Amino acid sequence: MRKQLIWRTVVIFIILYGCLALLLGAIFKYSMHVEQQQLVDGAVQNIQFNDQKVTEESQHFLAQQFPTAKVVIDGQQILALRGPHHATTDTRVFEQQQQGHHVEISFPLHEENELMMTQLMIFTSVVAVLFIIAFLFYRRIIEQTLAPLNALNTQVRQLSAETMHDKVAVPHAPLEVKELEQSVQHMQDRLQSAFEKEYATQQMLQQFVSDASHELKTPLTSIQGFTEILLRSPLDNVQQIRQSIEQIRTQATRMTKLTEHLLQLAHLDREEPLQCEEISLDDLLEDLAPILNMLNENYTIHYMLQSPLPISVDVMKIQQVILNLVQNAIRYSPINTTVTIKTYGYTVEVLDEGEGIASAHLAHIFERFYRIDKHRARQSGGEGLGLAICKSIMEQHGGQIRVASTVGVGTCFTLIFPFK
Repeated sequence: MRKQLIWRTVVIFIILYGCLALLLGAIFKYSMHVEQQQLVDGAVQNIQFNDQKVTEESQHFLAQQFPTAKVVIDGQQILALRGPHHATTDTRVFEQQQQGHHVEISFPLHEENELMMTQLMIFTSVVAVLFIIAFLFYRRIIEQTLAPLNALNTQVRQLSAETMHDKVAVPHAPLEVKELEQSVQHMQDRLQSAFEKEYATQQMLQQFVSDASHELKTPLTSIQGFTEILLRSPLDNVQQIRQSIEQIRTQATRMTKLTEHLLQLAHLDREEPLQCEEISLDDLLEDLAPILNMLNENYTIHYMLQSPLPISVDVMKIQQVILNLVQNAIRYSPINTTVTIKTYGYTVEVLDEGEGIASAHLAHIFERFYRIDKHRARQSGGEGLGLAICKSIMEQHGGQIRVASTVGVGTCFTLIFPFK
C-alpha cells in the first residue's frame, strides 16, 4: 500500500510540474511579446525622416534600442540580425506605420528561448529541492498513517465468527485511524450480536422442531393405538368401537389444531404484511362481543370499554389475540366467575378470577410449547402455542403483551399498542 501511494504521489507531482512548466512558458512568452510591443511602439514614435530617408540620428537610435533585431523601413533594411545563429533563428515580427512609412522590426527568438530555458532550469532545480524536502516529510506522514492502517487491516483480516468478540485495537494511532478503529469495533458489535441471534435462532429452531415433533407424535401414537384396538375388537362390541372412534377424532382434531398453530407461527416468523385498518379498541371489542359471550354459559364476561381512540391494526389478528386470552381465562378459572375486559388509551386488559400463575412460570409462558401443567394441558387440549402466537402478533404490530398474576387471586394479561 505504501509503495503504491508513493508512486501515485510521484506521478501526480510530475503531471503538476509539467502543467506548471507549460503555464510558466506561456506566461514568459506573453510577457516578452508585450514588452517588445511596448518597446517598438516607443521607438517608432522617435524615428525621424529626411527626404523620405531615415536620418543618421534615428539609425543610431534604432541600433541602440534594438542591438540584435532587424529593422526594415519601406522595404529597405536599416539594421540586420546580429549575434550568434542570426542566419537561422526564428523571429517575432512587429509592423507599424509612422509618418506614412512602413516600419517592420524583427526580434530573434534564440536569445528569448535560451533565457526561458534558463528560467525553467532554475525553476526545476528549486522545485526539485522543495519536492525532496516535502517528500521526506510526506513519507514520514505516510509511514505514521499507514503503519496503524496496516496493523488494523491485519487484525480485520484475522477476524472470524469465533474471534469476533476480540476488539481490534491499534495503539498510538492518529485520530483518523482511531475513528476507523471505532467504526470497525461498532461493526464487530453488530456482527457479534447478529451471530448470537443466529445461534439463538438455531437453538430455538432445533427446540421448536423437537417439541413440534413430540407434540405431533403424541396424537399420532394415540390414533395408531386406538386403530389397533379397533382392529382387535369384536364387531359386536359397539361401545368399545365407539369410544375408540371418539378418541381417534379427538386426537385428529388436536393434531389439526396443532398444525394450524404451527403454520400460523411460520407465517408470523416470515413477517408477512399486516392488513391494517383504523378502528377504535371499543369498536373492535364490540364486534367481537357476540363470539366471546357464546364461549361458555357458566362464565360472565364484563366489559369496561373506555377507549374511543382510533388505532391502525389488523383487526382479525388482534381479535384472535383477545379471543385466545379470554379462552385461556375461562379454561383456567372456576365456574360462575367473571372475566373482565378493559380498554383505556391504547391498552386492553383481560382479567380473570382463576387460580393464578406462580412467579417462576411468568417469565416463560410466552415461549413456544411451554406449559405450566403438562398433564392438565393434555387433558384440555392445550399445546403451549397460543400465548406465543399472541406475543408474535403484538410484536408484529409494534406493541407488547404483559402478564401479572397472583396465585389464588387471578391473572391479568395486558395488550399495549403503539401510539398513533
